[in-house]
Amino acid sequence: CLLCLLTHWLANLWALTLVFVEESDGVPRWIDRFLEKEDNVLVKTKDSPWKIYINCLYFTSYTITSVGYGDIGPQNMVETVVCTFMVIISGMSWVVVLGEVCGIISNMNPDEQMFRDSMDELNYMMQDRVVPKEMRQRLRSFFLSKKSAQRRERHRKIIGAMSPGLQGYVVMELNRTWISKVGFLSKVLRNAEQPDLGSFFYAFIVDVSLSLTTSIHAQSEVFGVGNTMYILVQGLVSSDTGARATSAFTAEWGVERVHSAGAVWGQDFLLSDTRLLEPVESLALTYCEIMVLNRSSFLTLVERHNGDCPGLKDKVRRFCCWLALQRALL
Repeated sequence: CLLCLLTHWLANLWALTLVFVEESDGVPRWIDRFLEKEDNVLVKTKDSPWKIYINCLYFTSYTITSVGYGDIGPQNMVETVVCTFMVIISGMSWVVVLGEVCGIISNMNPDEQMFRDSMDELNYMMQDRVVPKEMRQRLRSFFLSKKSAQRRERHRKIIGAMSPGLQGYVVMELNRTWISKVGFLSKVLRNAEQPDLGSFFYAFIVDVSLSLTTSIHAQSEVFGVGNTMYILVQGLVSSDTGARATSAFTAEWGVERVHSAGAVWGQDFLLSDTRLLEPVESLALTYCEIMVLNRSSFLTLVERHNGDCPGLKDKVRRFCCWLALQRALL
C-alpha cells in the first residue's frame, strides 16, 4: 500500500516537470520522444492527461523497482534534478519496506530467534574465553539439542496463565502416559475418575504434574540421586541396579537397561529407608531432558490434599509398607 501511494505521488511529480519546462522554452523534454512514435496517432500523448499519467506511472514504477528500461529519462536539468530526487526517495522507501518485511519474518518464529540469540552469545563467549575446539563442539551440540526444552519451558508458562479448570485438562492430557506407569499414581488416577470425590483426587494429580521440575543433561553425564523419580521426556538413558559412577563422564555398568522417551524409573522414591531403594544413578547416552519429582515435594502435596481426598495419606502409607516388604523379602 505504501509503495502504491508513493508511486502515485512520484508519477505526479514527474508529470509536473512538463509544467516547469514548457514546450515554448525550446528545451528538450522527456515527452518529446513520443512524437516520433505517434505520427499516425490522432491524440498525442502530450495532449492527453491520461496518457501522460500512465507513462509517468510506468517510468516511476521501473525507477522504484530499479528495473530501468531507459526508454524514458530526463532530457534537461530540471528533469535531472527531479529524477535524482525520485531515485533517493525510492531507495529510502525500499529500506523501510524491507525493514518491515524482515521484522515480520523474524517475529514469525520467536523460538528460533531466541535460539539464534543464545547461539550468538555462546559463540562470543567461547571466542573471548579461548575455549578449546573439542569443548566448543560439545557446547554447540548441547545448545542445539536444548531448543525443544526451551520451547517446553515457555509452554509451562502458558499453562500457568490458564484458569485452574483448563490447567487440569491440559496437564492431564500431557502427563497421562507417564502417570499410568506409576503404580500408586495410576490408582489415584482411577479414583479421580469417580463421580463423588473424583474432582479432589483430580486436583491432586494436577498439582503433582505441575510440581515436576525439568533437568537437562548432556551426553555422557552421570546423574541420579535417591528418593527421586525420573520421567524421560527426550533422549536415551542407561541405568543399572549395579551402576556406580567413577568420574564425571564415565561409569562402571553391569547389565544395562536403556530407557527411551516416556520411561519412568525411581518409582520407589517414597521409601524413607535408602537401603531399600533401587539405585537410580544413570548415564545419559544422548542429550536428555528429564522431569524430576522428589519425595519431599510429593509428601508436601499429600499433606495439602489429605483433607479433601479421604484416605490419601493412608494410601501412600500402605503403598510404602507393601513396597518395603517386597524389597526386604527380595
